[in-house]
Amino acid sequence: MVLSVAAAMTLAAALPAQADTLLGVKVGADAWFTNAKVDSHKSDDVSQSYYASFEHFIPLVPNVMVRYSNVDTGDVEFGQSDFTAYYEILDNDLVALDLGVTMTKFGAVSIRHGDNFNDWQPTIYGSAELGIPATPLAVFAQANAGKYDGTRLFDGQAGVKYTLGLVAADLNLRAGYRMMDYDFKKSTSGDVKLDGWFAGVEVDF
Repeated sequence: MVLSVAAAMTLAAALPAQADTLLGVKVGADAWFTNAKVDSHKSDDVSQSYYASFEHFIPLVPNVMVRYSNVDTGDVEFGQSDFTAYYEILDNDLVALDLGVTMTKFGAVSIRHGDNFNDWQPTIYGSAELGIPATPLAVFAQANAGKYDGTRLFDGQAGVKYTLGLVAADLNLRAGYRMMDYDFKKSTSGDVKLDGWFAGVEVDF
């Protein structure tokens, strides 16, 4: 019995740190001013991204995040849905670090009016945030990266967050730079690079 309790305590201590609160929900939306390069052809437009995350206190069960990005620059068009399961490795007032895995669903990818496909792709997920002491500012970075079945994916962003404390939630104003670098090897084939500045708002309950 003593050994079982000791083993359970050791396992609990080794688990990734969960959120300071019992439950947490974030929802946000970004406007992304994209510059697209498909092979040697360039175009640009404004794309949108929406996301929501749910964090909890249950050991071993990962937190979850869902994000949808709508990309349409004329030369490349697709909807991208990211389903992420992650653990909080660190979570304090100064540093936050999350690690996990993402399944990305592409909907009807069209590259320069070519073939369409719907496909799932796995990637490794990582997110880090560093608070600037004595200020409402923080810097952050987030990325998905992986290669599966001939298709290579990288989707990363970095920026600055300004937090306004409200009565029931925090309002975060975000701005930064996002880049996608995809090499599709399915029925639609092509090298797609998208990058540009983004700005958005996030509510943290």
